[in-house]
Amino acid sequence: GIRRVADSNLEALTADVQRTRRDIDWGADAATALRRLKRRVRSPMVSRAVTLVSNAMYASGDIGPVLRIAADEARATWSLRRERRQVMLTYLVVIYISFFVFLGIIAALSVSFIPAVESAAVPGSGTSASGGLPGGQSGIVDGLGDIDAFAYEQLFFHAAAVQAVCSGLVAGQLGEGSVRDGVKHVVVLLALTLAAFAVIGFV
Repeated sequence: GIRRVADSNLEALTADVQRTRRDIDWGADAATALRRLKRRVRSPMVSRAVTLVSNAMYASGDIGPVLRIAADEARATWSLRRERRQVMLTYLVVIYISFFVFLGIIAALSVSFIPAVESAAVPGSGTSASGGLPGGQSGIVDGLGDIDAFAYEQLFFHAAAVQAVCSGLVAGQLGEGSVRDGVKHVVVLLALTLAAFAVIGFV
């Protein structure tokens, strides 16, 4: 059975299974060759299958039903992972779109709103001829030109960086099932953040 499997196309496992066949051809028993395969591959699915087959070999000489069970379990696991990946892809798209929307809002505020407020004209006198209110008060526009635009720019940049880190970690948890797998998403989102602020002119 191992020889027949080694002659088929197993993609990434082809070389390791062919090495297992060579171990058997050179005198190793099947259980030892399978244990070596498990140590080389270090895959949870392969480890479960090898353990199941090895125990069946020690318990009985008829391992056909056990092999069918192991094959069905591996096929079901692979199918579930594929379905999960397809479902989680939707959530990854939502995370990236929401991040782009966040960057778009920041860009709109930075490019249009803050410069307009910063350059707002504040009346210097309170006469009615100048359009101000009596007593030197200019109403709701009083002091709008005194905002610290640089402070807002820094705040937006730090908020975008925090959003990139958090969104990336959540994307890794949803997409691959581990927060550590979200590091690549964090790197991508941080790169997009730097690129966006470079275009805006804040970095």
